[in-house]
Amino acid sequence: MQAKYIKALSIKRIYAERIIHGSKKIELRKRSIGMELGDLILLYETTPDSIIRGGFIADKTISLPVSKMWSKYHDIMGVEKDFYDTYFENCEFAYGTFVYESFAFPSISLIQLNELCPKFTPPQATINWRENWYVQPEWTDALKKGRNQLMQEGKLGQQLSLFVF
Repeated sequence: MQAKYIKALSIKRIYAERIIHGSKKIELRKRSIGMELGDLILLYETTPDSIIRGGFIADKTISLPVSKMWSKYHDIMGVEKDFYDTYFENCEFAYGTFVYESFAFPSISLIQLNELCPKFTPPQATINWRENWYVQPEWTDALKKGRNQLMQEGKLGQQLSLFVF
């Protein structure tokens, strides 16, 4: 049942590292990609790395006009202005999911994922983790910890905690 709260996100290594180390506290996208409050987001680092070695618990997701997103949150984005402007060129809105808490995990490569997770395909943006896919114990611990903290803070409803670990 815990897989329902796990997603894998395609991301460049530099930005995954910034999330894990805490200098990037909001993940930006051109559109909403289904990261929900309390989800564990596994950071699938794109080629040449093709690996998961970290993740985060998603906080709320917001949408703002591109210029307003930059002016309000540039100090926690973990990206440079030139990159931001190029990435959001011709976009009216920017979507950002706040990082509630980030984690480093034991590395798992694409080769291992293919062995442990039937029909695993690297995400284009995000993918939902399937019930029959491998789940590291550290992922379960991070998910449980993050969701419990969000419930204690009143951000996540108690009814959403009814999943089995």
